[in-house]
Amino acid sequence: MTELGSMAEIRMGATLRGRDATRPVPNGRFQLVRIGDISHDGQLLTDQFDRIDPEESVSADLLLRPGDVLFPNRGARTTACVFELSHADALAGAQFFILRPDPQVLLSDYLAWYLRSDEAARHFDERRTGTHVKIIQSDALKTLGIALPPLGTQKKIAEAARLQLSERSLTEQIATLRARLTTGQLLQAAKKLAHPAQK
Repeated sequence: MTELGSMAEIRMGATLRGRDATRPVPNGRFQLVRIGDISHDGQLLTDQFDRIDPEESVSADLLLRPGDVLFPNRGARTTACVFELSHADALAGAQFFILRPDPQVLLSDYLAWYLRSDEAARHFDERRTGTHVKIIQSDALKTLGIALPPLGTQKKIAEAARLQLSERSLTEQIATLRARLTTGQLLQAAKKLAHPAQK
């Protein structure tokens, strides 16, 4: 196992000060990714984020790049997603850690998958701090041990995980459609029984 801190740059998202710094405004200079924009299974739920226009300057280093891994540092859930969009004006707030893995040894997709694993969840559950709002400190992230297979194997594992998510999503859609169909058939049967003359 190799500690994550030795394979990835880990930094806090943008800390924007001021009451209105993160207030959505039309035509703001930046798009802000919020925790609510990420699903439990690590998918971005939209490709258009709230626009904001903070008064302070924002360092270019804080702008998201394709391949950055976003990891929420607040709350009880453990998830992570790869930012694959090419937005040049997107920021993640201080509710996230932004991870930039060394591509020579660690792939972003594999890292995000590993961060969502039960093993990682146990690691973070033991290290969360805070009473009302659970927080993960950067040390907990840096000391996470990661199994590090060759890059080719990492790619296959990440792809298998992606296909598994797609299969689960399709299965849920089929179940929803089947339930809707069954409900419709039952309603028709009920109406016919209520009005036998319409048979």
